[in-house]
Amino acid sequence: MTLPNFLVIGASKGGTTTIHQVLDQHPQVFMCSVKEVGFFWSYGEQVEFHGPGQEKLRNRLVNDLDRYQALFKNAANEKALGESSVRYISTPRAPKVIHDLIPQAKLIASLRQPADRAYSSYMHNLRDGVEPCSQFAEAVAQELNGERDDWTFCRYLSRGFYSVQIKRYLEYFEKEQLHISLFEDLKNNPKTLFRGLYRFLKVDEKFSPDLSHKHNVSGVIKNPVLRNMWTRTGRLRAAMRPLMSDRLRHAATEWFMRDLEKPQFPQELREELTEYFRQDIEQLQDLIGRDLSHWLSPAKS
Repeated sequence: MTLPNFLVIGASKGGTTTIHQVLDQHPQVFMCSVKEVGFFWSYGEQVEFHGPGQEKLRNRLVNDLDRYQALFKNAANEKALGESSVRYISTPRAPKVIHDLIPQAKLIASLRQPADRAYSSYMHNLRDGVEPCSQFAEAVAQELNGERDDWTFCRYLSRGFYSVQIKRYLEYFEKEQLHISLFEDLKNNPKTLFRGLYRFLKVDEKFSPDLSHKHNVSGVIKNPVLRNMWTRTGRLRAAMRPLMSDRLRHAATEWFMRDLEKPQFPQELREELTEYFRQDIEQLQDLIGRDLSHWLSPAKS
């Protein structure tokens, strides 16, 4: 039975796409070609989808064991076999399913200041025509009021309680099986981060990856014609995804995303949401042994 021996579990908008793509460059690493297959949170479940954007997830989801194993059929002599799905960190059932099937797995998490992560996720969904609210404050209010409780996408706050999520994994895995980094590590010192990841996966640390490319960047397409075209074709793109090669799909996405702008996160709302997450942030820094006081400070203008 061919299954991965490591997983990139999240968090969303925490740099997981970059980690996936850069690890895939390493000759001793095999990465599943499909990101976000969600096998370990959906295995054995009759998954129901609700709310906007559900096609985006439905067309990627693999919850059949034979189909999942087939994703690794091209693995040869690589030492590390990996897969990436950001919902693994936030879905309560995922740690047990992972432990049941691959108990010796190594787990990689990259965490981002939760208010900033929420806003980045909102901008991503807004750009893709998934998010119905034109203002982040309105989307947050709907979530806090319980209006999005059963939505598959567009829930921004519930996925930001990292200490709760990490503790669930520690119920099943030893600390040594988890590699936890911060979004800032990837942004400020990527070479050091990837050397650490290579060491964690026990592959050649001397390999020098290409770190020049930015992956899965959030923002709004500046050109109004292209922006309108991209936003309005979300369902069509989701339906076409299984029919397109990875190379063609990535090329099309890169062409549309070549010129983005990101409206500024309203400072007052950021401060409110940071306070909303304060207790969890304080618990997280004790849990992972990292100073997160900068997460609690006002963002630099």
